[in-house]
Amino acid sequence: MLGKLMKYEWKNIWKAGTLMLLGMLVVTVIGCVVLRMPGGLVTEIADGNNMNATQSWFVLSSFVATLILYVIMLLASTWGMLIFLGIRFYRSMYTDEGYLSHTLPVTANQLFLSKVLVSGVWYLFITIGIGISVVALIVSLMTGLLNIGELSSVLTQYNGNIWEFLADAFYELGRTYEEEMGINLSHYVITLLLTYVAGPFITMVTLFGALTIGQLSSKHKGLMGILAYAGLTILSSIIGSTVQSAFMFGTNVMSSSGGFSVTTNMAYDINVITSLLIAAIMYGVSYYIMNRKLNLD
Repeated sequence: MLGKLMKYEWKNIWKAGTLMLLGMLVVTVIGCVVLRMPGGLVTEIADGNNMNATQSWFVLSSFVATLILYVIMLLASTWGMLIFLGIRFYRSMYTDEGYLSHTLPVTANQLFLSKVLVSGVWYLFITIGIGISVVALIVSLMTGLLNIGELSSVLTQYNGNIWEFLADAFYELGRTYEEEMGINLSHYVITLLLTYVAGPFITMVTLFGALTIGQLSSKHKGLMGILAYAGLTILSSIIGSTVQSAFMFGTNVMSSSGGFSVTTNMAYDINVITSLLIAAIMYGVSYYIMNRKLNLD
């Protein structure tokens, strides 16, 4: 039955998710075309002395407009999808539509889990799309910069292979980061990737849990759900930052006294575990409310 619930949920979400991904693709392509290669926007700005005032103003305006459009796209994709998924969950669970949902021959766990899994997958798609988009813009920007004047000699050393240059640049950056911060880079990357994948599902559990808590209110249930989510997000950030700072500080203190050394990697791991624990608590709270405290009045 869980599979049928997920299939139904997918049908109600895929159009909105696909439109957001297509919008992201269009804006990314525009940004790449504007920024990349000699003669492009970056080159024109760098060689601004060769342009008259009108050309210079037009080029700079185009650059600013592209940047603003791209930032708006990022915000619209992340927050827009989050708002859409939140509204979709609330309507299907705690409005008139919710009566039908809760009369289905399924458990509360299956109902909640189907929405978390499908919504989490689509939010993951959006997150991956943003990551690819940012990489594409960075490559386009670097390609434009490395074809300007003296900087072009840098790319010549790599036979024009921008990917080889970026690989070496990130390797050196990672090595410096590892030496300065005392971080096991491989461990950090694996943790980061796992967090990247699990993050959307954690977000969905937290959001849906907050909306579930909000429906306990006799009035303004939606508003109370939003406030609960804001409070949980702030609380999670405070707890994570506090734990991370405490353990990073403990690394220096304990290692200097010859005691147990808490590595920076462990601090990040504990931060991730904190988020997982909050999500697990919210899942349990949601399950309890849907089974014992459901209020659809």
